[in-house]
Amino acid sequence: MIDSITGIIQRKEPTNLFIDMNGMVFNISICLRDYEELPDLNQEITILTYLNVREDLMELYGFLEYERRRLFTQLIGVSGIGPRTAINLLSNISVANFKENIIAEDVKSLSLIPGIGPKTAKRIILDIREKVTKDRATTDGLDTSNINFTYDDIYTALSSLGYRKNQIDKAIKQLTKENSFEGNIEHVIKRILNIIR
Repeated sequence: MIDSITGIIQRKEPTNLFIDMNGMVFNISICLRDYEELPDLNQEITILTYLNVREDLMELYGFLEYERRRLFTQLIGVSGIGPRTAINLLSNISVANFKENIIAEDVKSLSLIPGIGPKTAKRIILDIREKVTKDRATTDGLDTSNINFTYDDIYTALSSLGYRKNQIDKAIKQLTKENSFEGNIEHVIKRILNIIR
């Protein structure tokens, strides 16, 4: 999978971003909210990506924020919601508000988003509410602006090493109190290992 692309902004449109990476130009589908935050033309940018592969098509979707990409991947896992629909949904509502509506099971508010009817809203809530609630519960109180990973990533890495969930949770709470959740996931895991040991 192409996790991210770093290059020069050659052209930008409300739904597409064209990045020149050493002479190779990538056409990346984006949501309107990311378009509004893009740097100027000819500026360097690193954008997180998701590669959608079908028999007759390969499409790149881009995101400035990790949490937006994460919600996008959760949405396309819902029956009846493809990448195009998911990117349109993310153009019409912030990630925070979308998650709030899902956690609150607010079918009415979700149904107001263009492209989502009551049936689709109920399906989204049913399919991803547990994941969104878990993300919210484990990131409350964190400044996630400089974090490009989630609790699930940390838990997966440490549980594969044999550590228990309660050990990991305890260490994460301590790092949260110390505001030590900066850096990449490797640095954070090292801090957690020091606490657990």
